[in-house]
Amino acid sequence: MVLLYSPPKKTKNVSNLKAEILDLDYQGFGVAKINGKTWFIENALPHEQVECRVLEEKRQYGRATTQQWRIKSPQRVAPQCPYYEQCGGCQGQHIPVEMQREAKQRALFSRLSKLQPEPISFQPMICGEPWGYRRRVRLSICENPKQHRIEMGFRRKNSHQLIAAQSCATAAPAINRLLPQLTELLNRFSAPKQLGHLELVAADNGVAMLLRYTKNLVESDRVLLRNFAERECLMLFLQSDDGIEQIYGDAPYYQFDDGTRLHFDIRDFIQVNRALNEKMVQTALCWLELTQQDRVLDLFCGMGNFTLPLAKRAKSAVGIEGVLGMVQKARQNALDNQIRNVEFFQADLAQSFIDQSWAMQPFDKILLDPPRSGALFALNAVLELQVKKILYVSCNPATLVRDAEILRDFGYQIEKSAVIDMFPHTGHLESITLFTRK
Repeated sequence: MVLLYSPPKKTKNVSNLKAEILDLDYQGFGVAKINGKTWFIENALPHEQVECRVLEEKRQYGRATTQQWRIKSPQRVAPQCPYYEQCGGCQGQHIPVEMQREAKQRALFSRLSKLQPEPISFQPMICGEPWGYRRRVRLSICENPKQHRIEMGFRRKNSHQLIAAQSCATAAPAINRLLPQLTELLNRFSAPKQLGHLELVAADNGVAMLLRYTKNLVESDRVLLRNFAERECLMLFLQSDDGIEQIYGDAPYYQFDDGTRLHFDIRDFIQVNRALNEKMVQTALCWLELTQQDRVLDLFCGMGNFTLPLAKRAKSAVGIEGVLGMVQKARQNALDNQIRNVEFFQADLAQSFIDQSWAMQPFDKILLDPPRSGALFALNAVLELQVKKILYVSCNPATLVRDAEILRDFGYQIEKSAVIDMFPHTGHLESITLFTRK
């Protein structure tokens, strides 16, 4: 089941439990049965016996965190990150990578198998390196009142408190190299209380840095930042209530192996795992079996991550996105890559779009890459297009299954599916699923 965050419910009688772990769910929680109720327990593996503290209890399930182990699993591994026990970024570094992957595959495949009697071709997981894969990190900044120093790091689990960190085991090496230097740089600021947070993005043409600040940034601090950016060859952006300004460097971009280059703004959404994004796009192209006669529609297209590679292999492609800035960026990326058989439009996909001019042209295949909430609000219009194939990229198995049921009811069946190990050591489950019309 998917656990959505809600404020913890206070437990009147029980604050600690003893549990024997029966299974592992895809989010990295150990699963136990206590008095007929299912419990999801942090930092617990199958066959372990633990004492745990209750975090939340509801009618159908509860959540707890391990306090002590009465029996530990021999499969448990030592986390690579020294901050793992406190940091809220990862949930599964104590779990062997293969066990993490197997739990995610089992969760997705078992859910999809229940939707149809026809066999589904479940494909091998699309994998990459489990460490050093994140090309974007966001770091909080605050002053340590005891040491009178600026600290930079990540939020604690279930807390707004800061963990001062000098590295992240899942972050790209180019980002990790900068963290100690940035901490020292921020401690040289004359007005450190003006600092908000900091983001780093490892683009293909260098590291981009965004620093959020309040009020007016002191000129001497601005000079410090620019000198640091010049020395480290960073693309430097500053953000205030008035917006974002670029102080130094070029526009960041990433590039596919075929040479397609996508520029993006510092706050634009991009997949954090560069290698897996490349593999995901290639899988989409392969599964859709595009020909020069195909007309493809890409919904929730962003700045063209799928649309531009699709257009290079099809007769034409249309990308639809709700955010105007992303549409403009996608159009510019098409121009920069000299891809002329593609169009991008802004549209609110929560509204029926079947009467839009771009939707009146015939399409053969559709790619959906919706947010965690899924594509439910767009499916009625999608179904009216009656395309041969729909490729659904999902970051939430619950909404994928919900939407798949609707597609099944209207004549589509699941042909193949695969899990994408986009976020190792976390509870996120990315997948790609192909639907074809009967």
